[in-house]
Amino acid sequence: MDKETCRKRKKLRKRRRLKRIVIAYLLRVLVVLVPLMMIILMVCGCLYIYEKFTDKEEEVIETAPSQIPAATIKDKGPQFRVVIDPGHGGSDGGTVSGGTIEKDINLSVALKLKAVLEDDDIDVVMTRSSDEYLSLEQRATAANDAGADFFISLHCNYYEEDARIAGLECYYSSPDATESKAYAESIVEAVSLSDGMQARTAKDEGYYVLLNTRMPAVLVEMGFLSNDSERRKLADDDYQETLSQKIAEGILREGMD
Repeated sequence: MDKETCRKRKKLRKRRRLKRIVIAYLLRVLVVLVPLMMIILMVCGCLYIYEKFTDKEEEVIETAPSQIPAATIKDKGPQFRVVIDPGHGGSDGGTVSGGTIEKDINLSVALKLKAVLEDDDIDVVMTRSSDEYLSLEQRATAANDAGADFFISLHCNYYEEDARIAGLECYYSSPDATESKAYAESIVEAVSLSDGMQARTAKDEGYYVLLNTRMPAVLVEMGFLSNDSERRKLADDDYQETLSQKIAEGILREGMD
């Protein structure tokens, strides 16, 4: 064998050896890469499945309220309902003293009382919300038709024989009207505990709206227009606001027991 042939054979063997080395390394790389790729694919698959289920859960939560039948939603029960009756109105102005008209004060306090009660989630029905005339029968009928839990009629008092007399009074229909009496006493007590306000008493009187309503009912004489000091207070917006809050306290304390 000449030198040239020997040289070619050695060169061929080197190429084969190098090829085997390269193949061996490639196989080792594949042995590492294949499991790694499988792991990566499994992780990606798990993330994809998790994301899909999470999106579905969020969609169910977002749409749930509109899909739940009304019968399955928790019932809060009937709402406590109060009928407020601002006394007088329209052609019947009530007592007029020193330029102050009773019907206007009655309506103003009634609207403020309505707002206070509604803030406490009480359902309020007004017999009148503007300067209009209603008969006593219409007022009682409105309360009965509303299915109210409590009726309150607001008025201002007047005593011409003694202008010094002042203070809130609250009436109920008769000594047998125990629930109405309890409301009247609660309102008088709430007002009496307020600075700058005077309360007299709770007592029975057979007023039409008290005798002809089918729920506990009171008539509040909020103060005396015959008393100059109290008349000015009753015409004052801030005083009316405080008065309405105290009347509401008396109602809520008794009605929510």
